[in-house]
Amino acid sequence: MTEKPDIIYTQQFVAANVQYLDYSEREEAVDLLNDFDLETGESNIQHDVDENLAGYLGYTDRKAATKLEDGLTGVYPTFTQDSLNLTYKQHHELADKIREAQKNKSMLWQGVVSFNPDFLERAKLYDPETGVVNQRAIKRAVQKAIPEMLKQEELNVPETFWWADVHLNTNHVHVHIGISQTKNTRPLKFGEPKGTFQAKSLKKIKSIVHREVEDKVSRKQDINLEKKIDELKKDVVDQLKENLQQQQQQKMLEQIWHALPKYKDKRRWRASNNSYDFREAKLLTGKLVDDLLKTDLNQDYEKYLSAIKQKDSDNREKYGQNIPDSIPKKQKDLHDYLMNRVFDELREVDSVSTKSNFSERVKWLGIEGNNELIEVLSKQLKNTKSDIKAKKLKKEIGIRKYYVGVLIKENKNKNYLNQISELKEKGLKNNVQDYLINDLQEKYRLGVLQLISRNKRDNDNKTEYQKLVNKHADVSQLSVKKINEETVAQKNQYLDEWIKVVKNTKDPNVQIYLKNQGLENVNLSEYVDLQKRIMQAKLAIKDNNKKYANNVSLRNQKNGKLFKQLKKDYEDLKNINSKIDLNQTQIRLNQTQIRLNQTSNSKNVSRQKNESKSLAKKENTERKPTNSVSPRLLSKLSSALTSVKKEGQERINALRRNLDKEDDFEKQDRIDEIETETGRSMER
Repeated sequence: MTEKPDIIYTQQFVAANVQYLDYSEREEAVDLLNDFDLETGESNIQHDVDENLAGYLGYTDRKAATKLEDGLTGVYPTFTQDSLNLTYKQHHELADKIREAQKNKSMLWQGVVSFNPDFLERAKLYDPETGVVNQRAIKRAVQKAIPEMLKQEELNVPETFWWADVHLNTNHVHVHIGISQTKNTRPLKFGEPKGTFQAKSLKKIKSIVHREVEDKVSRKQDINLEKKIDELKKDVVDQLKENLQQQQQQKMLEQIWHALPKYKDKRRWRASNNSYDFREAKLLTGKLVDDLLKTDLNQDYEKYLSAIKQKDSDNREKYGQNIPDSIPKKQKDLHDYLMNRVFDELREVDSVSTKSNFSERVKWLGIEGNNELIEVLSKQLKNTKSDIKAKKLKKEIGIRKYYVGVLIKENKNKNYLNQISELKEKGLKNNVQDYLINDLQEKYRLGVLQLISRNKRDNDNKTEYQKLVNKHADVSQLSVKKINEETVAQKNQYLDEWIKVVKNTKDPNVQIYLKNQGLENVNLSEYVDLQKRIMQAKLAIKDNNKKYANNVSLRNQKNGKLFKQLKKDYEDLKNINSKIDLNQTQIRLNQTQIRLNQTSNSKNVSRQKNESKSLAKKENTERKPTNSVSPRLLSKLSSALTSVKKEGQERINALRRNLDKEDDFEKQDRIDEIETETGRSMER
């Protein structure tokens, strides 16, 4: 069951009207026993349209709900900024202000601060045995909080006034607050003063009242947690500065430096700069920070996030479960802060001797970074009117698309090698294992050949390449123009052999293979039949194109149904492939996580040895005992896995678009041929 918050604040507003003057103070008011849901912080108050400012004053200070405190002058329990209990004169002056507000049709804001009895008891402001409440402490807390809220809303002007009463007639002590103006100073909306307050204003009154009311021990704990968060943030920043001095990071910094626009005012090198010319440098820097947060900075970073989560948890306990998660904002703020520290380092550099390597920058930026930059460059290309700039942009977009394709293929090839290793290590030695390993080796070999430009392949490679394409190519990429009976026969033979092997799902080798291929939840027979149907349709279309070359109308009639079915089959195959790619992406992330954990453990052992040597040396020098230092442990890549779950489908589709646009593998070869020339052009 959800814990009830320590304190809630809810507020609504009512616009004045002429009937307000006819409304009198009343003893009997709306029953507030169920005014608020302490778990959601939502108000259940329903106000009549006739309820007026004077009536609200009569309601808030009615004797049935309030009680005068002992030891204070005044005859009314109502309090304001200047008085804890109003005298007759003060009450009369307040009533005059209310009448003036009514006359000027000002806004009335009605608010209620409600306290959890357990919280007041912990704060030593409520005695459950005697029922005595320390109203004075509560009133002083409200007196301190309201001015801050009014300042946030720009209502801290002479025209604004407020009053409040502590109500003791329900299970939860609560304070009714009325805020108005003798003359409106708020902006008008549809002819009436703006009524809504900002969320941060409502949060401010809660936090200040809570801070003023809570006991010293709790307040000290809050202060210590705030200090801890600041210290942990500083630790992450300090670690960043140390890591930027390492050789690997220095190489990355050099590439970022070459990507940076040479502004006259280098203060524009900031994470907040979203201009086109700064985008590549920003993406590269963001990737550098991401990589470091997942590796060398991870221990301090995870401690920082843990402290933020603790603060969120404490705030929900204080103010309710509707308090939003602050982690995403804090992560972004820290990420931008770290990026700015990188730019600070680069501002100190006058020049970098290393030659700019455009292709290296593109590869380092990765698939997602390049796809994002391609989108930015495409928008820039659409808006440019310069032919020279347009030509340069087209070249850069083309090269980045090429490298995205290369990176996708390289990732697939690494994945095939990992799958082969897993089969050999965890599988059962038999004929099935031999077949599946050979299948993966052929797919890997095809991937290797695809990364070789066509003009660089020798005759043997070309023959091997075509054979592997016929056997393993995605049928959607086999063009109608180049498909033939021999290709279809080879593909069908492979599919028939393959389905016989993988249908034996009890074999541990098959289980490992299907899991790694992302085929665990795919109907394998339907998957094979779908591929055969697509190839057969393409063959039929090619045959009709040849047979009815001189009769376009009849050709279109014959092919119409085939294209309609082919479109549906393509969509079905795309859905299956997207699901397969998503599963494989998640598997690769898990494998990456394991490797990073192993790397981290290795680093921790090395670090621990160094720390032990350092401590031993210090001990020999100072002859003082020291405490052992625990190793640093790298946390799981939870953010990456969460990202896959949330955006996996969209990302996979985005990646596939770079390859699925091609009707066959030959188009990629044509891109390969121009890469060398355009690459040199970009370097210049």
